[in-house]
Amino acid sequence: MPRQETAEERERRKARNRRIVVSFFAFIGLVAVLESPLARVRHIQVRGNTTIPMAQVVASSGIAYGESLWAVNRRRAASAVVAKLPMVDRAAVSVSWTSGTVSIDVHERDVVAVYAAQNGFYELMSNGYVYQQIASAAGLPYPIVTGQASDLSVHHMVSSAVSTVCRQLAEVPSSELTGVSEIHVNGDGTVTLYLDNDFEVLADAADLRGALAAVQPTVRYFEAKGYRPGVIDLTGSPPYRYTPFSALPGVRSDNSTAVEASGQTNGTSPQTASHP
Repeated sequence: MPRQETAEERERRKARNRRIVVSFFAFIGLVAVLESPLARVRHIQVRGNTTIPMAQVVASSGIAYGESLWAVNRRRAASAVVAKLPMVDRAAVSVSWTSGTVSIDVHERDVVAVYAAQNGFYELMSNGYVYQQIASAAGLPYPIVTGQASDLSVHHMVSSAVSTVCRQLAEVPSSELTGVSEIHVNGDGTVTLYLDNDFEVLADAADLRGALAAVQPTVRYFEAKGYRPGVIDLTGSPPYRYTPFSALPGVRSDNSTAVEASGQTNGTSPQTASHP
């Protein structure tokens, strides 16, 4: 004769059955939610873009209308935007489950310089990306960069040497660029800064930011000592050295003989001097 369930066992069985029923309907509900149009990407918005079209940002992210919100990999989408769009410095992706909206926030790189090539002027972004060609550099608040490249192509990267300069310029306060009329990339890891007061400054491209911070006080020091425009070498560590143009190899002027003979004429020394 089968053993009869006790009241306690019967209650446990009923409770177990209720849990199974509840789990089943919860699973059905979850499937319904996942497959519901409410759980799909219904809206995509792009914020922070001023020059890049919204459609280009969305396409770069890989996010598509109608895909499951659960399938949106926010970190991967943001990384894809940065990797595919050189003008974007950083990006972030967020999801609103209530509205089915995916938001893509981008931060575009800034124009930091104008490159003067034989075939025109080009605006350069902070990573060395050629943004666009312009008719003239007159009146623009960006320094002029020159170098070995005879011509550039829009929406392409410049050389690594010029890119290094652009990255440095992105971190330089505009006040430190006052008086700098041109930055020439020499191709040997150095740059020559041409100043409005006719001085020239030689600096390491990789430490352009530090050199620009030292330009104005160093030039003022030599001017206070009576030195006329020449070349100031900021490569390496202080003391920085000054050399008059007349003492440079291959450079001769009408008064160079008199300068060398007298030791100093019109405040210009034929020998190098140092900034302490």
